[in-house]
Amino acid sequence: MEPDFEADWLQHEAVLETGEQEQLELKFMSLSGHHKSIKAWAEVNGRRVRVLIDCGASDNFATPEIITELGLRIDNTPKFQVRVADSTNAGGQGRCLGVTLQFKEVAIKEDFFIFPTDEAEFVLGLAWLDKLGDVLANFKKSRLRFRNGDSMVTLQGDPELCYGGMHLQSAVLSIQEGGEGFTVQLWPMTLQAATVSQVPQVIESVLASHAKVFHTLPGLQPHRCHDHAIPLIEGASVLNIRPYRYLHHQKAVIELMVREMLASGIIRPSSSPYASPILLVKKKNGSWRFFVDYRALNGITVPDKFPIPVIDELLDELAGATVFSKLDLKSGYHQIRMRDQDIHKTAFRTHEGHYEFLVMPFGLTNAPSSFQALMNDILKPLLRKFVLVFFDDILIYS
Repeated sequence: MEPDFEADWLQHEAVLETGEQEQLELKFMSLSGHHKSIKAWAEVNGRRVRVLIDCGASDNFATPEIITELGLRIDNTPKFQVRVADSTNAGGQGRCLGVTLQFKEVAIKEDFFIFPTDEAEFVLGLAWLDKLGDVLANFKKSRLRFRNGDSMVTLQGDPELCYGGMHLQSAVLSIQEGGEGFTVQLWPMTLQAATVSQVPQVIESVLASHAKVFHTLPGLQPHRCHDHAIPLIEGASVLNIRPYRYLHHQKAVIELMVREMLASGIIRPSSSPYASPILLVKKKNGSWRFFVDYRALNGITVPDKFPIPVIDELLDELAGATVFSKLDLKSGYHQIRMRDQDIHKTAFRTHEGHYEFLVMPFGLTNAPSSFQALMNDILKPLLRKFVLVFFDDILIYS
């Protein structure tokens, strides 16, 4: 058996007769990996056309549009019924005799029933495939090999032509027969220029009177009683993990982000014996998020048991409230300083340097507990009266 082909013995079932109308069967598409078909380019009278080689079609078909465009002669036939992929029947009439499809590898001359389809201008079905005898096929690579006279011919299809739509009922039938796949729905969108809504005067006056709240504060936050600590389990050894391998364009992103953090003062160059690698995670908007992979450090850190609020319990506190205001802290974690004696444990290494955090970074196992403890301490006089806090989200209700 040749490595690029799988054996396929194609059998043509008997064509049914229903009264005066001939019953043909035509299936165009099935879900990925289930239906046996190949699409290829060919020429007819100098016109480039798409050809679907379909093991699910009992006969050969051509669209009325291409026959009219090429000016081919149509022989009249009795009306016939074609069973399409969604198991419904559609009528057709007429046949075009002796049409030559000129592929790159071989010329094929066949008769074609006239029937409309969006999949291709011409369909070669079992009426042609049955004449070939044993066929070697690789449907994943869109390749068909068969004997043509005294020589073997390899007909190479175009995989890019195989993408197309299918009727929903066809998809359901294919899945029931053992196929698998997924659906994608596309619809047009109209883009409009964003408009800035007018802020009510009463809101503007409140914002203006508290403008300093929205200013970017220079420098680092002051030390507080809730500065973040990293207590290690007894006997833990110093962790020094080599940086991960990054793509060339990712290195440029890392260097830019490190420069920005150095300029803002949240990190500084380090000579710590500790080192953790970094990760870049792509956001939905295409930009990158910078993370330090602290999993090894977290594994030797004593966990903080500070209670984290339960959402269901917080919602119970809102019984009877009808007016809500939500505040979201800017750069929440970075508003907490690292305890001086633990700064060296936050050290991370990139491809071009060694740095450490002066503020609490994301990814540390006890970071959520430290943040919640600080927020509860600051807002303690107001909690459960008209304020709830969940990490950096503050809800004011009445």
